[in-house]
Amino acid sequence: MEKTIIRNRKGFFFHKKRDWKPAIALVNDLLTEYPDDVDQSIRAIYLLHNILVEDEYPNEELGRMIDLLQKWFNQSKEKFSENAEYLFFMCKILHIAEWYFGLENSHLGMEFQKKAMEKEPENLLYESAYRLSCEGDMVKGYLSHQIIEHYKSKIDWLKTKGFPGN
Repeated sequence: MEKTIIRNRKGFFFHKKRDWKPAIALVNDLLTEYPDDVDQSIRAIYLLHNILVEDEYPNEELGRMIDLLQKWFNQSKEKFSENAEYLFFMCKILHIAEWYFGLENSHLGMEFQKKAMEKEPENLLYESAYRLSCEGDMVKGYLSHQIIEHYKSKIDWLKTKGFPGN
């Protein structure tokens, strides 16, 4: 496969050109086959959003990929808007390039994060993530430290979620 040098937000690096069409088609098929799988929806949205933000793709594909991302997001939001895990991950994704989702700002992401925290108030990961999004919050650093030092199971859980958990 041909290598090219591209520039992203982190600087220049070598990158293999990829044909994302087969991967996107496979993910679309999996979403059709497993419409009630929250993990599948999270991973699908993460994948397509990551391609749009970080990867190289033909310019003529941009509109189609944005339409598909918005379709996947709207369908999943309708199904999983009461699922704290879904809300947690979507918030983090929505905070990066929310315009791809047809949003003008990150307010929906903040609403999702707050709702996840309220749905599972005992989950320090959700509370910490919410507080990290709140400017000037004095507890966010403490909670993050507590999770890293005393709640390694939360870190292990994130690792089971693949790229979105990373």
